Amino acid sequence: MLIDSGADANLISESAWKKMKKERVSVVSSTKGSSRVLRAYGSDRPLEVLGVFVASVAVGRMETTAEFLVVRGGQRCLMGDKTAKLLGVLKVGLDINEVTSDKTPFAKIRGIKAHIQLDPKFVPVFQPMRRVPIPLEQAVKCKLNDLLKRDIIEKKIGPASWVSPLVVVGKANGEPRLCLDLRRVNEAVVRERHPMPIVDDYLARIGKGKIWSKLDIREAFMQIELAEESRDATTFITAQGLFRFKRLPFGLVTAPELFQKAMDEILSGCEGTFWYIDDVIVEGETLEQHDERLQKVQNYY
Repeated sequence: MLIDSGADANLISESAWKKMKKERVSVVSSTKGSSRVLRAYGSDRPLEVLGVFVASVAVGRMETTAEFLVVRGGQRCLMGDKTAKLLGVLKVGLDINEVTSDKTPFAKIRGIKAHIQLDPKFVPVFQPMRRVPIPLEQAVKCKLNDLLKRDIIEKKIGPASWVSPLVVVGKANGEPRLCLDLRRVNEAVVRERHPMPIVDDYLARIGKGKIWSKLDIREAFMQIELAEESRDATTFITAQGLFRFKRLPFGLVTAPELFQKAMDEILSGCEGTFWYIDDVIVEGETLEQHDERLQKVQNYY
């Protein structure tokens, strides 16, 4: 449903209502027609209300009972202001007297550590710091502090060999994106050459089921812990000093292979499951089979 803060009713299109009835969706009550007069924004012509039903609706852990009006020829299903606020998917104004807690360490995959092997014939390179635009300096400092609190980076202590520059790129929402220029390090990295899946193989296997779920792993590479002896290769320089990654960083040439290898080890025993780096698809011929496989993936991961 499209959340519409300007709507004072929940609207269901006629086609969606027919599909819901076909799927035998449970409702509390339903009646034909309605005395309510509804008009679309900018129109004087009233909508034709075919009927009204009351049903339980949930988003995550939030659940409420709401009234829905079925309209003829509706293009979109709309969730009105009141229901959206009750479900917590629409919020107006600021939280007052809100107490925020410190961020906890970012999740990491248990029992797996990544190792970066460097060819000894390459001489370590210390690259100079790249200047950050003055308007972004404070935002970059906050971003670094956030990474420290989440246990993704740490202060570099002692002598440094490989040092890479930090590159700051502005995102569409105005926040800075911190990127590591690891090109010189990548020249020295010895690739593991773990086999990467081919798209044609996926297409040949997927499609036997009738129900699918697609999982996207959040900040996937960051969930792989770097071995202690491999962290110095990710050292980078900022105005706040030297830092190094405790997790597998984006930009490392062997990162996709290392993550794919970890996923192969974790999910190899999950039937009806297909994965490519951080995208996971679970399929099943029935809802019960699908849910059982999905639960197995969650337990393994």
